[in-house]
Amino acid sequence: MWVLDILSNIGKMSPIQIAILMEYARYKGGPRKITEILNILSEDYEGLWIPKKGTIYPAVHNLHVRGYLKLHAIKPYGYSISDNGIKLIEDVMSNLEIQLKAYLKFMTKMLEHYSQINKTEAAKLVKVQQVILQEQLEILKKLPK
Repeated sequence: MWVLDILSNIGKMSPIQIAILMEYARYKGGPRKITEILNILSEDYEGLWIPKKGTIYPAVHNLHVRGYLKLHAIKPYGYSISDNGIKLIEDVMSNLEIQLKAYLKFMTKMLEHYSQINKTEAAKLVKVQQVILQEQLEILKKLPK
C-alpha cells in the first residue's frame, strides 16, 4: 500500500521507500551502501517480505533524485539521508494514526466483503487477524514511551 500522500503532502511514497529512509536515518556512521540496507530489511521483516535488488535499487535511486538521500561518490561510497529526508520522515510519522486507521479500515472492509462471498473462510481470516493484532499490541507495549 502507498503511504497516504494526501495527508503527508509528500507525493507517492511506498512503504518500502519509507523503510529505506528510516534505515538511512537510524545510521549515524556516514554513508551506507544499498546492499547493507537490503540486508537489514531482510532481517527486519523475517521472511514476511524479502527485499530484492530490483525493488531496492530503483527505490533508493528515486529517493536520491527526489532529494531525500545524498549520494557520496568518494570513499566511503553510498548514500546518507538528507535534511529533506529527515523532514519527510517527520511528515509521514506526524499522521501515523490516520495512516493506521485507513489501513485497518481497508482490511476490515475486505474481510466484510469476503464474508459475503465465503463466510466460512472469512471467519477463519478474522480469527487470524485478531491474533496478528494481539501480537502487534504486545510488541507496541514493549516499545519505549
